Amino acid sequence: MLTSSAGPAGYTYRAPGAIAVLMAVLLIIACSSSGDGATATPVSTSTVVPATSTATADPTPEGNSTSTPVATAVSAGTATPVVPPADAGGGTLRFSVPEAGPHYDIHREVSPAVSTWGIGLIYSRLFRNADVDSPNLVECELCESWEYVDAEKLRITLRPDVMWQKIEPLNGRRLVASDVVFSLERQRAPGNPNGDLLTGVGAITAVDELTLELELGSGSLDADLLLNLADGRTRVVSPEAVATSGDLLRGPNVGSGPWVWLDTTAQTAAYGRNPNYFEPGAPGLDGLRISYIPDASTRITAYRVGLLDIVDTTAEEAAGALKLFPGSSAKLIVGSGTGAEIALNTTEAPFDSRSFRRALFRAMDPWEDLEDVWGGDGVVTLGIPAPRDSWLLGEDAMRTAFADATRAGELLLQSDVKPVGPVEITVGQFGEAYLLQARSVADALDSLGFESSIREVTTREFADDIWIGGDYQVFIGAQAPVDAVSDDLFSVHHSDGLWNTTGFSSDELDGLIELQAEQMDPSDRKSTLLDAQFEILRGAHRFTVAARTTHWLAREWVWGFDPDPRRGENAWLSWITLSEHVEP
Repeated sequence: MLTSSAGPAGYTYRAPGAIAVLMAVLLIIACSSSGDGATATPVSTSTVVPATSTATADPTPEGNSTSTPVATAVSAGTATPVVPPADAGGGTLRFSVPEAGPHYDIHREVSPAVSTWGIGLIYSRLFRNADVDSPNLVECELCESWEYVDAEKLRITLRPDVMWQKIEPLNGRRLVASDVVFSLERQRAPGNPNGDLLTGVGAITAVDELTLELELGSGSLDADLLLNLADGRTRVVSPEAVATSGDLLRGPNVGSGPWVWLDTTAQTAAYGRNPNYFEPGAPGLDGLRISYIPDASTRITAYRVGLLDIVDTTAEEAAGALKLFPGSSAKLIVGSGTGAEIALNTTEAPFDSRSFRRALFRAMDPWEDLEDVWGGDGVVTLGIPAPRDSWLLGEDAMRTAFADATRAGELLLQSDVKPVGPVEITVGQFGEAYLLQARSVADALDSLGFESSIREVTTREFADDIWIGGDYQVFIGAQAPVDAVSDDLFSVHHSDGLWNTTGFSSDELDGLIELQAEQMDPSDRKSTLLDAQFEILRGAHRFTVAARTTHWLAREWVWGFDPDPRRGENAWLSWITLSEHVEP
């Protein structure tokens, strides 16, 4: 486990998996960066192992950034589905993902091919992500209520009406607190890659059949804990299913969620409606049919001819499809913790001068790069994996630091930095666009009178020597995906961060990072996070030029379409309904 001494009350941040996992993810991103541009989420490339059992049937910060966190009892409700037309209901939703997961054990795989689009569909979680209009970030799924008893204990009360699916070996028995304890302990067992989501949690105890308690090992509140419990990888599996063969790699696939696993082949997966699901009205479909189509252009073609009901694609393809099918709907998803990152090493000249770094930022125009280099897809952010887009600095705020040639010249004079030798720009081999981005940065340096050279490195060298090792003056490469806000801030932006290789240090920023980690009120935490982003922007040392965006489309017969697959969320599939239509 990678820890840091930084943070409130010895806060322990989760370095996102081990360093080896980070390297593997960066390598996967490299493979997905060239060619297929539609689906940005890295997925596994292994082949599915057959299961042994089958189912039968610009913002301005507001509020007080220095407010003291208070542990209060909270009870969360459930989502309200969109009311469909009278002829809607039933049917099978057809969509596609690039490929299948490698197996069926959700606790032994980080890929969304398992947790979001695969066997994770059959399982439930304690919490799920709340609607963007909710004042809370999470809402109950398996739980009925929850409260922080004090700064050291989270108590969760389960719904009494949750049953495991009527499949061997569970046969429809009630889900109880000891099941949840077993599943959380299994998730964080040594060697299981999703255990880092539970770092900072001490003892997990079943008080009675419907109550469990989580001790907070750090002795302080963790503002990310509920989000981690709502993560798509923190799903509850049963002791009986695991006991069948010692793991779930080949099943049996028995959950308590809205979908029942039916079959998986090399080309498709099929899931049916769980008739005994505990939420009234869900799911609104009879089933799901998921096709494995690696090529993005093939996926959008299948959507255009009516073979798929929903699809994720690029901005250009989405615009064309909306013109072709004016009754269809669309939604843009911003991957705030993903994309192409640019960083400056503040420990080496000329970037040890903040004025010079600010001059270079103003000599760059990342919005022009979005169009010229990235094909119009993406947004400019600071790379913080915020739980909601409204927690990120907006474009107006971001533009205050960029694209101002006059101010760039003034800051250059103020810095009194003179060219000594060429600046080395190190770029990872994640695809042609990254090299083009490096040339754009070289042009910005040239406009300030500084020569530069571009050094390409393999993705493995980038992960090892650059992103982790800090051997660079300027780097351009894929941002390592980190899900939790505090993980990113403590590991990458805090002065004592393990992966703070830019060397930027700010007492004010450290204080804001430490404060937000304990703020349980989302509005207070949002305000603090916005303040922290302004401080990062003033430091002018790293930003994400093209945070990945995905455009989701739904044909005109799809109702209740509100996708948000961030952090593995897939509950939105349960509220979709289909009106009558003719399939090709």
